[in-house]
Amino acid sequence: MFYCDLAVEELKDVLHYDPETGQFTWIKRTAKCVHVGQPAGNINKLGYSTIGIKKKIYKTHRLAWLYMTGEWPKGLIDHVNGIKSDNRFANLRVVDESGNSQNIRKPNKRNKSGFMGVIKYHKQWRASITVNGKTYWLGDFPTPEQAHEAYLEAKRKNHAACTI
Repeated sequence: MFYCDLAVEELKDVLHYDPETGQFTWIKRTAKCVHVGQPAGNINKLGYSTIGIKKKIYKTHRLAWLYMTGEWPKGLIDHVNGIKSDNRFANLRVVDESGNSQNIRKPNKRNKSGFMGVIKYHKQWRASITVNGKTYWLGDFPTPEQAHEAYLEAKRKNHAACTI
């Protein structure tokens, strides 16, 4: 699924990773802007930390997995707590696309209710959830908060990778 030509030895030759903090630190100068002892990485426009090595940009969470396990992850790396820049090793896990989607914590940009799984329906608020590609109606509620609670309850039961 994912291929990368960076070996763990090459990574450990230039960077140190602290699994308790999730922080990488340069241990070898690789460019003019890199200084030994300096924290490595930048936050990209999507909120993920990235690090440039050998003229390639890598997501920091994938580098953390390589550093700790010695191999590239065989799937996606999910941040258990939903914070894209929290790269502590205990906060990282390998998931498939479905598992990664199940751990989303914010509504889609197009969502007008402000709550995941909730839409305005006449004078009520409708909750629904999608499981294995099929959408299930959870009920209509007087407030968006009540509809969202019904959605979260169903999400916890039906989305195995959900950590909410």
